[in-house]
Amino acid sequence: MKYETLVQFLDGTLSPETLAGEIADEVASCNEALKSGDIGHIVISDGPPKIVTRDGGQRLLEAFAYNRLPFELASYVADCIIMSDDFEFEDDIVRDAIHFIEDDSRPPTHEETLEALSLLVQST
Repeated sequence: MKYETLVQFLDGTLSPETLAGEIADEVASCNEALKSGDIGHIVISDGPPKIVTRDGGQRLLEAFAYNRLPFELASYVADCIIMSDDFEFEDDIVRDAIHFIEDDSRPPTHEETLEALSLLVQST
C-alpha cells in the first residue's frame, strides 16, 4: 500500500470505495499466499511521521461498519498502520480501535463494531 493512499483515506480525502479499488489486488495476493501456506506480506511505503487521530480511526471503523470497506481490506489497512514505523496513535483509544479491526481471527459482528466505534467517538 502506498503511504499517501492510506493518509488520504485517514484524512477523509479518499473514499473507502476508492481505497478498496486501489488495494483489492494487493490484499487478495496476501490472503492467497496465506491460504497456500506461504507468508503473506503486508507492505506499506514510507512517509513522514503521521498521527492516526480519532477521526481517522472513526473513518476506518465506519467504513467497515457501514459496508463501504470489506473486513479483509479494513483489517489489512489496520495491519499497515500497525506495522509501519511512520504511524503513531493519538491515544490509547485510537490504538485500541485500530487493533480491534486488525484482529483477523474472525470478522467482528456489526454490533461489536458499533460498540468499538462508540468507545472511539464518545471519548472525543
